Parts: sequence; C-alpha cells; structure tokens
Amino acid sequence: MTSAQRVRRAQQLLGVGAVTAAVAWGVAASIGILAAASLLNWISPTVGVATDWLAIVTLVTGIAVAAVLIWRARHVGSFSRVALWIEENLPGLQYSLVTAVESERSAFAEGIESAVEREDISGVTNRAFRRSVLPALAAVVIAGTLLYVLPTSELSRGGLLDRLTGSGRNTAGHLASRVEKISVDLTPPSYTGEKTSTLDDPSSVTALVGSRLVVRGGGSSSGVTANLGNSGVQTHDSNGGWALTVAMPQKPVALTLHDRQFERIVVLEPRIDNPPKIVLTSPVRDTTMRVAKLVLNLSASATDDIGLSGAYFEYLVTTGSGEIFSARTITTPLVRFGGSRTGSISATLDLGSLKLNQGDVVSIRAIAQDINTLSGPGLATSDTRTFRIARADEYDSVAVDAAAPPPIDSSALSQRMLIMMTEQLVKDSKKISHTDLVRRSGEIGDMENRVKNRVHEILYETESGPEGEADPAAGLQAEEGSDEVHAVQNPDLFQAYQALWDAVRSLQIAEPATALPPMRVALKALDRARLANRLYLRGMPPKVIVDIARVRMAGKEKGIASTRTPGSAADSAHANLERRFADAIDLLQRAPANAVRDLTLLRVEALSTSPAFAAALSDAVDAFRKGRDATLPLLRARRALSGEPIIQPGLSAWSGH
Repeated sequence: MTSAQRVRRAQQLLGVGAVTAAVAWGVAASIGILAAASLLNWISPTVGVATDWLAIVTLVTGIAVAAVLIWRARHVGSFSRVALWIEENLPGLQYSLVTAVESERSAFAEGIESAVEREDISGVTNRAFRRSVLPALAAVVIAGTLLYVLPTSELSRGGLLDRLTGSGRNTAGHLASRVEKISVDLTPPSYTGEKTSTLDDPSSVTALVGSRLVVRGGGSSSGVTANLGNSGVQTHDSNGGWALTVAMPQKPVALTLHDRQFERIVVLEPRIDNPPKIVLTSPVRDTTMRVAKLVLNLSASATDDIGLSGAYFEYLVTTGSGEIFSARTITTPLVRFGGSRTGSISATLDLGSLKLNQGDVVSIRAIAQDINTLSGPGLATSDTRTFRIARADEYDSVAVDAAAPPPIDSSALSQRMLIMMTEQLVKDSKKISHTDLVRRSGEIGDMENRVKNRVHEILYETESGPEGEADPAAGLQAEEGSDEVHAVQNPDLFQAYQALWDAVRSLQIAEPATALPPMRVALKALDRARLANRLYLRGMPPKVIVDIARVRMAGKEKGIASTRTPGSAADSAHANLERRFADAIDLLQRAPANAVRDLTLLRVEALSTSPAFAAALSDAVDAFRKGRDATLPLLRARRALSGEPIIQPGLSAWSGH
C-alpha cells in the first residue's frame, strides 16, 4: 500500500468519525432539551411546556450542534491537511509521508515508502476515530436514559420521534395530560372475600357500595385536582406518580380529574348489595283445624347475590280475640351457610307441642340474612303460612248480610245550621222590612223542606227527586197505612219528620219565631237517631247480577257522572334528558370534546332513571375516546330514550269497482 493510499484511508475514516460525532452530539443535545423540559414539568407541573415550540427548539438545536461540529471538522476534506495531521501525531516520520505523497513518482520514492511503512498510521487514525465518536455516543445514551427514567408521562416513554420531527402536533394535548392515562385499583368490601383488581384506563367503574377505589396516573400530584360530584378529593404522590382514594358512593356520581387545562371524567356506578331471597316451599297453604294435632314438615330455600350468612324458621302464636290477645314468638336454631350464594333449611313442627286452644293462630315464616357487614346484614322473609284452631261455635253461626246504617248525620248538621239562621232572622225582624222578612223566611223554609224530604226518604225508603225532593206518589203511598209501622221501628226519625212539617208551615207564612220550637224538637230527634246503638253484622251485601229496573227502562237516572280517567302526568325528568341529549348531538360537529363531556355527565343522571339509555351512552363515550364510529351506540341511546320509531302503514289496496 502506498503512502497516498494510506492517507486517503485515514481521510475517509476521520471523515466518517467527524460526521458520526456531529450527528451524535446533535441528537444528544436534542434529547437533553427534552429531558430538561421533562424535569421542569416534574418539578413544577403548573408551568407546563408548549409541545409545538419544544419540537421546534429541539430540532433546531440538534441541527445547529451537528452543523457546528461538521464545520469544525471541514479540514478532513483536504488531502494535504490529513497528511500533515498524521505527521504531527507521528514525529518519527520526519516529513517522509508528505515527501512520499508529493514525490510519488521520483527515483527515491521507494526508500521513503520503506520508512513510512515502519510507522503505525492506521493505529493513530483508529484512536482518533474512537476519541471523537465514543463520547458522543455515550452522551446520547446518558440523555436517553435520563429522559426515560424521569416520571413524566408527557415527555418520556414513547413519542420521541414525533417530537423531533413535529409529527405529534395533533396529539400534543393528549400526550401533555397527566389525567389521560389512568388506572383504577378496585378493592371490594372485605365481607365479599373478593381480591383487588386493576382497571386500565376506564371510562366508568362499577362496584359494590363501599368499595375502595385508588385512581393512579403518571407525573407529580402537584397541580392535579379531583372532584367527586361537588366535593373535592385530595391527591398525593404514590409510586412515582399521583394517586387519589375514594369510596364507592351510594348513588351514581362523576369523578372529575383536572390537570391544568385538561379534564377527564370517570363515571362511578354503584352496585347495591341486594338483600337475600327466601321461599317457603312447605307447607304450601293456610289451614284451619278443629284440633291441634298435626306434624308439619317445613322447608325453605334461600339465595343471595354475594353470600348467605344463615336462615331460620319463626313461629308466631297468637291467643285471644278482639282487642284482648297475647302473642309469643318461637325461632328455630340458625342454620349457617358460610357465605354460600344458595342454601336450604328444613325443620319439623308438632302443633300439639305448642299447647294451642280454640281460636289460636300459628303463623310460620322463614327468615334469611346475608353476610353484609358494611350496611347490613340484609334480611329477607318468606310468605307466611297460617294454621288456625277453629272455635266450637263457628260451625253453628249464621252469616247475615246487613246494610250500612242510614245516612242521617248530614241531616242533623243541616238542621243545626237552619236553626242558627232562623234565630238570626228573629233578631233582625224588627230592623228589616216586611218584604225582606217574607223573602228570608221563605228561603229558610225551602231549605228546611229539603231536610224534611231527606228524612222522609230515609224513613220511608223512597228515592229523591232531581232536586232532593221526595217523590209525592211514593210519599203518599208510604204515609197511607205505613206511618205507624215506621214510627214503631224508628220513632226518633218519625218525630223529627212531624216536627219538620210544622217548622216548614211556619216559615212559609213568615213566622220564624213560631218555627223555632218544632225545629229544635226535630234537631233533638235527629241527634237521638244519629247516636242510637247500631249492630254491624259481618258479611257483604249480595252483588246484583242484573238490574231489572234498568233493563226495563223503569229506573231513575241519578245524574252521577262517569268516572274520568286522569291523563298521565308529564315526565319533566325524561323531557330534560331528551333535551340535553339533543344539545350534545348538535355540539358534536362544533366541539367534540365538550359534547363527549356532556354525554358523560348525562350518563351519570340517566343511571338511576333510564339504565338502557345510560348503557348505550357508555358505549358511545368509549367509542369517542378510542376513535371509533359512535353512530350505532348513539342510535341505540336515541331509541332507548324516545322508543322505537312509529311505522305508519301504507295505503290500503285498491278495492273499488
């Protein structure tokens, strides 16, 4: 190999080393800027870093550093400069290399070449290459390591190429948020026996009431705030990131996370620990017995959504009748299920051992309880089976259907009012004109006549006319030969009726003072009839199968209007959901982020009133967050809220001639 070839080889290696070192130092400078910005966000998250400007500064700084280093190594491109550099690093050459290169074809070139070959030119070149390249590569590794280990999700793991090239501008807000990527550690209540589970980046969390939720995210907790509904939640640093702890509330609520201008909403859906269910499978019906000689086989089955603690039977023995009775309760030993979701119990009851008498009642039911130690335990009772010991006189009794007592209370009240009006008229008779006296006395007489007709209707069992007046024909028929019978049966009503006659006659001829004594007699008689002893017999009046008078069109219309069916009240809550859903749909084109936020909050309110609508909204929100098409979930939400579309039938087939 000639001296010129050795110089060219050294020139190439030094050139590659210079370019490599320049690029490596440029990359190291860029990564250093990213690491510095990441450290700044870690120390003071509220300051923030504009990602677009960061990408520009990083790219410009890397190019500038590389350009400066390449400019400084521009002499590598000169052949003579490289030869002189080798002479400087190998003094033993004594300029033989430069001489050999310049007099490559001279006669004494062979002697010079032999002197050049004795020196280690390649070793010097290789050492220079390593000294220029290795520090730059080490700087790149150190800067990348610092960028990776700094606990800031905005600028560390991933996305480096996007920042250097600027291709990540559209996702700058997503990468800069510390509440975008979260995880939730879900710990159910201890009585359930379930282990802690982790949910990655959930939009909603469903758990039992009282469950412990630990929400975690990347970065420092400084500047990260949270609200559970209208209440604030404290955040803290944990495991190189931020975290907060809440308990699952009893009602659906939104957990809102804030990081500077960024916001994230997580819907908390509580699941209530339902009480257990128990069914008494034996005995299957109530029973009445003459003698308490029966052995019962009792059995019941219970279920629960979490776990059963135990179950037992309860007997309630009631003795006595009317308002004087006593009761005692007997329970069987508790049968434990040890947290199983299903279980069954059985027992044997000898009614003879309860020492029952006639008229005693034994009520039997099964009771189960679950393992809820947080808000319970929850209790469940089965249907009650009743066993009654019949009395001896029950089989000799006669069932009689009797009508209700006569409605005379309103007549007594009206009569008392008319007496007060008549007494006032007597007081005013000296101060008013005769015309006014006749008019007012006649009005009171008309009202007194209505009371008389009402008593007549009750006494003689006739139907009233259109304005409360008794049927004259019916009254005449009742008075002919019937007064004595009714007077004997109800003498108080008969006396009131006769006194009312006298009062009406006096009032009609404008003698109110003369009408007062018979009016008071009638009031006392009505009070005696109202307070008379009454006997209410057990039973129901027979049901009229066919109204013969109405069929023959011989009955009288009482003027009772038919009952009107009330219209359904407007559901303001449902209308509010429809309005807010329509507003969120209209907002999708103009502000998608705000629309998704409104749909999330709307889902929180719909969980209690419209579960199907809330489930469809959950699918729609997940589709928006993951960049999928949300048309079908929104369509399901619309139909769950407003119902299926009404399809009108088409035109009927032509049937003309």
